[in-house]
Amino acid sequence: MESAVKSEQYWERFSILPGDLDYLINSLLERERPETLEALARTLIVYRHQQLQEVVEQSLSRGRIYRPGEHYAVGERILFPHLGNIAGTVAELRPGHNPEHEPFAVLTVTLDKGGQRDFAADLPGGHPLDLADYTPVGDADPDTLYARYGAHIEALLRSALEADAHFVTIADQWFVRELLMDVSPMQLNIVEAMLDMVGGGPLAAADLLKEMDLPAEIPQSLQIFSLECALQRDPRFDEVGPAGVGLWYLRRMEPSQVQETPPLLRYVPIPHNRALLDEGMLALESQVEDEWANTVTQPDLPADASVTLVLSYPHWRSGTLPLTARLSRLFPTAQTTDHVRFSFVDGDGGQEIPGWVVRGGRYVFGLAAWYAEQKVGPGAYIDLLRGEQPGVIRIQVRPFRSKRGEWLRTVSARADSFAFEVTRYPVFCEFDELAAIGVPEPDAVDELAQRLKRLTLEQLLDQIFQGLAVLSLQRAVHSITLYSVLNLFRRVPPAPMQAVLASGAQYVALGDNYWSYRGDF
Repeated sequence: MESAVKSEQYWERFSILPGDLDYLINSLLERERPETLEALARTLIVYRHQQLQEVVEQSLSRGRIYRPGEHYAVGERILFPHLGNIAGTVAELRPGHNPEHEPFAVLTVTLDKGGQRDFAADLPGGHPLDLADYTPVGDADPDTLYARYGAHIEALLRSALEADAHFVTIADQWFVRELLMDVSPMQLNIVEAMLDMVGGGPLAAADLLKEMDLPAEIPQSLQIFSLECALQRDPRFDEVGPAGVGLWYLRRMEPSQVQETPPLLRYVPIPHNRALLDEGMLALESQVEDEWANTVTQPDLPADASVTLVLSYPHWRSGTLPLTARLSRLFPTAQTTDHVRFSFVDGDGGQEIPGWVVRGGRYVFGLAAWYAEQKVGPGAYIDLLRGEQPGVIRIQVRPFRSKRGEWLRTVSARADSFAFEVTRYPVFCEFDELAAIGVPEPDAVDELAQRLKRLTLEQLLDQIFQGLAVLSLQRAVHSITLYSVLNLFRRVPPAPMQAVLASGAQYVALGDNYWSYRGDF
């Protein structure tokens, strides 16, 4: 081990060694209980910290640390930390000759590993090695080291544990595979019956254990962990708890929209040239809450932060919300499971609504009935806020009262085409004027969308643009309006649509993401 480095360098270059995993195995054996990744990382930091202290103590006992500015005597033992802790004995001392550094001395040192080397001593003017810190652990204690380097070490440790067959994990708890308690097929059948009786779940493993006859001498934490590992291997069961919480559900009783992405949300990637998108287009892409938009990961939201999104047609029809980079910071997620069960709570009436995060499909399911009750439509504002309890999201709309209805773009579906008009339409929630669209017959729109699959994106967007442009005296259409209407008929995120606009000779940019059509139609 190279102890001739400063503390910062050592921990920044930290890597997981085979001996580290052996130590963690022994530590888990002694404790007889699973541990979180954080706990294992802290254990490893303490272990390495102790190792470094021992190395420093052993090294310093071999001789005096070499400092070029200090004086040495023949026969004196010297340690050279900057050369990998080699040590030797001063065999000769003579004056040095260098006009830039005189006066100084030259030491001839006989090295313990064999051979001799010359080193400067009595060097005036100061030298970096005179101030070098050769105590790798410095004054930092393990808690301070974790605060500085814990996230980095946890990432390295997770990769190492996942690659090692000796370790197994459930809900961010880790243990040694060989020491798991056996869970019989009969006991798993009991679990299935228990979950069936409560509508599929979710139930925690601690609740499932109450009806199982397991050896009392085994610690409960190990019983829970062993049961969860057995459930994870059985395809009948799905772990649906948020990060760090183990909750179990029967797969056959999960909603079909959780098991399979709703058709209107399925997106087939469309090749496009992002270099065509200017700053305004990129800003719009970040503004629209689209789960397939190529936006950067957002920072964590404050606990009391409220998020507002504009509901799109595909999510309105599917009873879902998009799991965008920003919203993924609001909803509960997990490291190892694709489905997370949680609860919505209606912000006005307090009604609890079962919700599902589907990470692979990038959506949140469970709101179809609530949308119908609230009479929301495409373009409505949806407000979201973390609830007081973990795993609870408060959701509400902004009521809107209009006796005669609002002037709104509406769509009608014909045999093989569509038409738009502006007419009075019943509206019950506040909405984004650019995105809102009235859809009196959504079934007919969905059927037409199937027939329009024969069109390319360019052809479909051209027809939509012409249909919308006639509704405006300026014949101008905003990109958000195009995006909203385009997604009536095909699932397309903003970027591919905007690339078509930027490359199409018939489209003229007016600024502020407004476009007009070149020529007659």
